[in-house]
This record gives sequence, C-alpha cells and structure tokens, in this order.
Amino acid sequence: LALARRLSGQTYHTYVLVGDGDMQSGVAWEGAMTAAKYCTSEMTVIMDFNDVQLDGAGHDIMPLEPLKEKWSSFGFSVVEIHGHNVARILEALDEALDIHSRPTVIIAHTTKGKGVSFMENTAKWHGGVPSDEQYQAARAELQEVL
Repeated sequence: LALARRLSGQTYHTYVLVGDGDMQSGVAWEGAMTAAKYCTSEMTVIMDFNDVQLDGAGHDIMPLEPLKEKWSSFGFSVVEIHGHNVARILEALDEALDIHSRPTVIIAHTTKGKGVSFMENTAKWHGGVPSDEQYQAARAELQEVL
C-alpha cells in the first residue's frame, strides 16, 4: 500500500498492525526488508509486544529479542513505548510522521489481558472465552479502573 501510494501520487499514510506472534514468521520479515529497501517512510508499523501467544510465552516458543536491534538492522526507525499509555501512543505516531527517510516501527510493550487480574499474562485467555461469572468479574475489575 505504501508503494502504491507513492506510485499513484496520493498522500495517505499506511499503518500496519502486527503482533509479536506475527513477527515469528519469515514472510513478515520479508515485508520489513521490502519496506526498508524502498524507503517507505509513508508507512508505520505498530507492533503489539505482549510476549503471550496461544501456546504460552513467546520467548519460550520463538524468541524475538533483541527486537529493537532486529528492526533497526532491517532498516527501520524504531520507537519503543508503553503500549497502554494513550498519550505516548499518539506522540509516537506523530514522531513516525516526522521521519521521511525510512519506515518506522512502534514497538508497543503491552500486557495481555491488562486490567483483569485473572487474565493478565495468561496464555489461556489468548483465545479463551470467559464464563458468565468470569465475564462479570472482568467487567467489575475494569470498571474500577475507569
């Protein structure tokens, strides 16, 4: 999309949302290499990095670290943020728009299930469905935060 934007002369910015599990595949890194080769500064990747996937902890299944260095070596500008801080997310998006020489990745460090004590950092909830009681308990915990 970023290359098509350039060829068409349009002025939109492309945002790509990926999870840490997505980045365990070779095709994702092939896309990153292509974006860097063509200096697609009109593209920002936002990567949710919570280190939890269906089968357990990402670092046990297929470690991605050193993540910042990997993205940099692929030719990206790297911005690391606390992914639950909305103000910082907006700042990082603005930072990415100011970089005109290469694509940017925003690595958003997050907590899977943030705000629900029995769901936080637990692989079971990656694709699990709460019971009615668990749903009510989760709602109650999240309402306390608001």
